Amino acid sequence: MAISRYVCSVLLIWLSTILTAPAGDWSTVGGNNQRNGQSDETGPATNQLLWSKPSLNSVWGNQVYTWGDKLVTTRYTSLSPLRAPLACHNLYTGDTLWTRNYAPNGVMIVMGFHNDQIYARNFQQGGADSIYAINPADGAVIWKSDFTVERGIIWSAVFTGNGDLIVPGSGSLGIMRIDHADGDTVWTLTRTIPNTGAESMCAIGNTLYAWEGAINTPKRLMAIDIDNGAVKYYSPALPGDGDQEITFSLGPDGVIYCARDGGSIYALEDNGNALAIRWSAPPRGTIGTYAQFGVGPDNSVYIPMGKRLYRFDALTGAALDSSVEVIGSGVANGRMAIGADGMVYFGNGASEPAQGKYFMFSPDLQEVFWSQNVPFNYYSGPALGRDGILVFGGSGATLYAYQTPTAISPRPAALPEGFSLAQNYPNPFNPVTTIPFTLPKAANAAVMIYNSAGQPVRTLISGNLAAGRHLLRWDGTDGGGKAVASGVYLYRLTAGNFKEARKMTLLR
Repeated sequence: MAISRYVCSVLLIWLSTILTAPAGDWSTVGGNNQRNGQSDETGPATNQLLWSKPSLNSVWGNQVYTWGDKLVTTRYTSLSPLRAPLACHNLYTGDTLWTRNYAPNGVMIVMGFHNDQIYARNFQQGGADSIYAINPADGAVIWKSDFTVERGIIWSAVFTGNGDLIVPGSGSLGIMRIDHADGDTVWTLTRTIPNTGAESMCAIGNTLYAWEGAINTPKRLMAIDIDNGAVKYYSPALPGDGDQEITFSLGPDGVIYCARDGGSIYALEDNGNALAIRWSAPPRGTIGTYAQFGVGPDNSVYIPMGKRLYRFDALTGAALDSSVEVIGSGVANGRMAIGADGMVYFGNGASEPAQGKYFMFSPDLQEVFWSQNVPFNYYSGPALGRDGILVFGGSGATLYAYQTPTAISPRPAALPEGFSLAQNYPNPFNPVTTIPFTLPKAANAAVMIYNSAGQPVRTLISGNLAAGRHLLRWDGTDGGGKAVASGVYLYRLTAGNFKEARKMTLLR
């Protein structure tokens, strides 16, 4: 019964993901309108360098964003005066395509990509920020807003079905929907503004979620109609004693995960009439102001707290796993990208240059497949782009990209006691799944895929393999690279006299 419920749960999650996938192929902090870090791509299995190329020299690291065959990032070239132009690079080669400085002073903060346009905000200390639509081909300005907004450093923008962007502002410009074609305001919503330097909003379907409240007033989440900006309903007041509200995320099933500064972690459900609390849990450590939550393909919730990354059960809020320490001192302002196979790519958001680091974790956070030191990645996070290319940077001038073959064989410190073939994950899956197996000693081994009629579909690996735990990824294609149909498939491990097979389900 437990297995049946699990399979049904994963099936529902998969269907929900398909039905609520955001329009466009853009990435910002969190990777999509839900800001949950999920990607349709499968990332690199090792830190095998594809390229490292110079960009504009930056005194702070900043987020990298991918769009098609391009990536763009903010580069802090000066803190006094504050100046940070944009730099655009080729995703596959790292070559610089263009750099642009749009104002004498200020920081051009990328807010998202959509409809073949980059949307960015010129952050000015003291306010009066303008919003720009930029041509990714050459960096030319398509339009600049004829209004200004006064908010802190924000990365938040969500997109409507037709490509309009919605951004938080202040005062009478509490939240605005902006026409993507000309920059005109479609609607505005006045609200009591939370005091935060990195406010985020999320959207799923026709509903936008945002914070309301101030230091001395109750704080709660609003559910807003994207079409007209009307508030539909609110969450209960969420207790806390601070004024910095943390970035929140949406699971593919629409559950909202958020945290109150000085309060608890919350999961809220939108039942169509109200935002109800599913569970709340005390934090396991300080959550950084610029941290990001993540949600895996199996709906596990990932939250950086203190010096570790934690994984929580989406239904109960119980802490399932925690990682090794990801930072030596201070708090991890971590951001992450989660591959289609559940692998977690995590940047620790270190505020001290020497502590900046990126990691690749297994979905249960118990294995670190690789880590990479990158100085001062405080505002940085990994971005998964086309063809599984992972890009990130920190302070200094260098950007990094990684891309590796399908099969990986990380070797743990302790060897397994016997041969074993574990259940693939996720299962059911689309488009990629991971198959774990262990070898207690070096062996001539093979893993093959068969259809339900017992006919061979593909050999994933065959040859002499080292002892240890191995992971193979299958992307649902046969030996000729052709996508196979939905259905039940068998995968079999053969190593000497050992043979074992398991079933898995591909859903297209």
